[in-house]
Amino acid sequence: MTKPFDSKKPHNPLTVVPLGGLGEFGLNMMTYRMEDSMIVVDAGIKFSEPEQPGVTSVLPDTEYLKEHRKAFSGIVLTHGHEDHIGAIPYLLKEFNVPIYGTPLTLEMVRNRLSEHNLPQKPELYEIKPRHSFSIGAFGVELVHVTHSLADAVAVVIDTPHGKVLHTGDFKVDDAPPIGPPIDLPRLTELGKEGILCMLSDSTNAEVPGPTGVERSVESGIRNAAKNKTGKVLMCCFSSSTHRIQLAINIAAELDRKLFFVGRSMVQNINTALDLGYLHAPKGLMQSINDINKFPAHKQFVLTAGSQGEPLAALTQVANGSHQRLQIGVGDIVIFSARVIPGNEKAVSNVVNKLFRLGVKVVQPGTAQVHVSGHASADELDMVLRLINPKHFIPIHGEWKQLYHHANIARNTDIPNDNILLAENGDVVLIDSDGSKIDSHFDITPRLVDTSGFGFVDNCTLSERRRLATSGVIVPMVTLSSDGGSTVSELLSCGYINTKDSEATLEEAHNLMLSTISKLSRSDRKNDTAIANILEKELKRFFRKNSNSRPVILPVICGEGS
Repeated sequence: MTKPFDSKKPHNPLTVVPLGGLGEFGLNMMTYRMEDSMIVVDAGIKFSEPEQPGVTSVLPDTEYLKEHRKAFSGIVLTHGHEDHIGAIPYLLKEFNVPIYGTPLTLEMVRNRLSEHNLPQKPELYEIKPRHSFSIGAFGVELVHVTHSLADAVAVVIDTPHGKVLHTGDFKVDDAPPIGPPIDLPRLTELGKEGILCMLSDSTNAEVPGPTGVERSVESGIRNAAKNKTGKVLMCCFSSSTHRIQLAINIAAELDRKLFFVGRSMVQNINTALDLGYLHAPKGLMQSINDINKFPAHKQFVLTAGSQGEPLAALTQVANGSHQRLQIGVGDIVIFSARVIPGNEKAVSNVVNKLFRLGVKVVQPGTAQVHVSGHASADELDMVLRLINPKHFIPIHGEWKQLYHHANIARNTDIPNDNILLAENGDVVLIDSDGSKIDSHFDITPRLVDTSGFGFVDNCTLSERRRLATSGVIVPMVTLSSDGGSTVSELLSCGYINTKDSEATLEEAHNLMLSTISKLSRSDRKNDTAIANILEKELKRFFRKNSNSRPVILPVICGEGS
């Protein structure tokens, strides 16, 4: 254990480096370093984008952590959403560091870790809000905040220059369905004690007014679920414990049995039940295997898949391929979740399929069935004035959200020069005298392959894009054992099929024959040399004679192979 900072000794500035979550949604990871100690707050993932074929998720770049491995003292988690904990299993394969968080958050981490083979048993430490503890030379305290799930916290980091407040994701809710309200009394005390720097959630910074409380959607969901003829499906994030508790209450009130569909949904609900965060009347919850024992108008199904994920339960239901759950005319599907930017098309595809089945679909915008878990402009302004930090850095959001949050801060008493708009890879220095972005380094997020066997590099990703857009050309050549006669064929897959393209392929085949005929007898016995020259010449040919750049994969074999 590192000794606490010596208060009598002069210290270097606090170094704050975001490795994800600034200028983007998801991938949240922030580092705080002083001398021989470094804390990481959150380690999340981001879902892959359409231009990343064969990629399941995106992980933060860990090169900076490797560079300061000796100082890396631990990870503090603000809450259990995937964009804050999803990278933990991968980090623990590289770094043997302890993890600190609240009970529900750590249990969600344990569920993720059970899917990975780790080289060592992880050190997980449950911390209650308002309890102080040490990580390396830093003092740390967790402060309860409200979000869309239980057990969310802000993190206070004590440094020789003053305290830093990292809010995590939050909104101001004075009566959440689960747990206590946001701890405004402690935040008020911290503001009076003095905060050196505040880093705060910017997700809804461009949304005027306050964010509604969780219970504001209860009547909207209840009204949508009053379906006297068919079954009700409600789709939300599997970790949204507040929304799930409301669904439990509504199902019981409407005398419907409650069923869970989707691995993550079942896992997270069972975890929250076991820990006492969720409560349900006896006999309300039933196994999905027994759903057909109850009439449709007695069924209330909670399912994952609000983002249109291809393998999610709701997508399977919409495709008619789910083993135990089918829906049709007379049934209702309630989308009780926001669409993450980039997922609009996938969600629209699922919704259209549901309509094709004759299902009534209720979405945010048509009914009050979803409310954000993030503070909007009025709440952000209120918390900024409550804390009145000396320095301020907006985090968690795309550039426009960070920009709007900075503007909110500029209307408070925080000096404009102390409001920093940072991005991933910026090296921010803060001490009692000032703050500045000192330098910057490039961040290269890691891409997880769908196979689960490793990461996708940029070269592989580029080839996959070319395969997806231009297809593949396979020149096949069979040579006699003495390098004499040649049999050749040119195959194509995914290459545009028109009369013009047929002529282009025939011309390419002739180029193959011409290229091989010009080789010396010795070179024609060298399979590698033939493959290289064919790839080079055909790439040049297609680049010159068409607008496409197909992948060239030569196949060379000897006679009788």
